[in-house]
Amino acid sequence: MIVDRISVSDFDQDTLESVLAEKTQHRVNWLNRHKDKILSESSESVALQGIQTPWGKLHEKLVLQFGCVSTWIGIDGHKKSSVLNQIVAFAARDNVVGLCSLEMDVRSIGELLCKQALGATDPTNELKEKFIDWSENKILVYDHVGTCKPLEIYALVLKMVRDYGAKFIVLDCLQMVENVCGDNEKERAFYAMLVQLAKGFNIHLAVVHHARKPDKGGDEYIPTRFDALGSGAISQLSSILAIVWSDKKKQRLLDSQELGVDLSEDEEDYLKKPDTKIVIAKNRHIPWENTVALWQHSSRQFCGEPSLQRIRFDLD
Repeated sequence: MIVDRISVSDFDQDTLESVLAEKTQHRVNWLNRHKDKILSESSESVALQGIQTPWGKLHEKLVLQFGCVSTWIGIDGHKKSSVLNQIVAFAARDNVVGLCSLEMDVRSIGELLCKQALGATDPTNELKEKFIDWSENKILVYDHVGTCKPLEIYALVLKMVRDYGAKFIVLDCLQMVENVCGDNEKERAFYAMLVQLAKGFNIHLAVVHHARKPDKGGDEYIPTRFDALGSGAISQLSSILAIVWSDKKKQRLLDSQELGVDLSEDEEDYLKKPDTKIVIAKNRHIPWENTVALWQHSSRQFCGEPSLQRIRFDLD
């Protein structure tokens, strides 16, 4: 539950000493007393306990670790939701996943998940039905389009975790949570709540968030972590910050080509560039921060290579 900010001045000295004694009684000790805990697992093995992305080239570099929150930032229309939806679909092969999309209805979510998972541009009803049946006890969706109160998000996460065993939950997007964005204190409180939920239930929470539109550079400008709308608390409290950017110039050239427009040699060469880039701007548990290039198949599945070799998804 979200509570109002509490000041130290709200407590008398006896209460403060009692609370401090209780909190520190079993947590302050010599380092060597923790030797077994430190040596039992390497830091690398701990860091790799979480959700893998669908792209093999990222498996040793980016893990959505349990007990953490990641934030996926991008300018409106740059396919943040599509990237997260594909991660959801593929994560469901090994985990119960939850999708709280406050901007897409269930039919649209199902269509997108089906196309991305199967790599099918126009899947038959038989294929759709097979995927939907496969998703039972694997993919949870929140059937609501519109804003939500912070306490509703809290209750939703609890229900998905306690009642269904969800290990990976996506909130899309932060702007749809009432009375949070634009207020630094409320943003910090809300993100602190998400971090507590992630740690308390050992799950991963991924949040979709908007970046401010650039003053200059237009569609070619790739945002940085400092372009996220709101306060610095979002960056501070997130274990992973991923920036999603799609090449709008390439999309315009593809649209022109589809209409029969002849492209110049330079424009043809430009079409070899990736459709989307994910910039890992913060990666707390694995020392790797870099840019990932993705190419999007007509099924809307993101592929790791320009050959558009679709990722196999077994429904059996």
